[in-house]
Amino acid sequence: MNRAALVAGPTGLIGSTVLHQLLSDDRFYRTVALSRHHLDLPGDKLEQWTSPDLLSALRPEPVDAVFCCLGTTIRTAGSQAAFRRVDHDLVIGLGNWAKTNGVNTFCVVSAIGADAGSGIFYNRVKGEMERDLKAIGLPALHIFQPSILTGPRKEMRLGERIGIPVMQLLAPLMGGNWSRYRPMRHDTLAQAMINAATIPASGTHAYSDIMRMAGA
Repeated sequence: MNRAALVAGPTGLIGSTVLHQLLSDDRFYRTVALSRHHLDLPGDKLEQWTSPDLLSALRPEPVDAVFCCLGTTIRTAGSQAAFRRVDHDLVIGLGNWAKTNGVNTFCVVSAIGADAGSGIFYNRVKGEMERDLKAIGLPALHIFQPSILTGPRKEMRLGERIGIPVMQLLAPLMGGNWSRYRPMRHDTLAQAMINAATIPASGTHAYSDIMRMAGA
């Protein structure tokens, strides 16, 4: 069955990978890139909805699946309030649009440690995002909680430069509950998200589940 998809955040590490994989996936006949700026990408399957105010670019046109890869850092955003607008408010706005327009499946990138009651700001915002998405009542909601992601980032923070090699060395020793902290390839997560669009159920997915869904 051919499907139509929308990718929010198509310029980041995960979003750009999801977008490129969708464009070469025969299960999807149409892919919408929701972005603030036009992307210089060819393809008859690609449609672009653009606006500096991301939510205003949304149209009342149905798609089968939404892949929400929106995310920033406090450093890039400039403040906690600006970070929350991207990682919570825009995600929930997109979720409400999906509910209104009859989207069947909503896939979103969250994080290990997401907890609405956390004393850590980052984890709390991610947890509130998950909680508020669930409250919308989407037909199928897939929440992905990867640990450290490897891949060609445009900007790599100091902690990632140090942490990724260390975590890769320790990964074989991480069994049981610790397995969820293993580093993961960015394209593995992207493939798992795309495959989830064929699963008519909701779930929260960490390392082992993501690897299985990706067929890795």
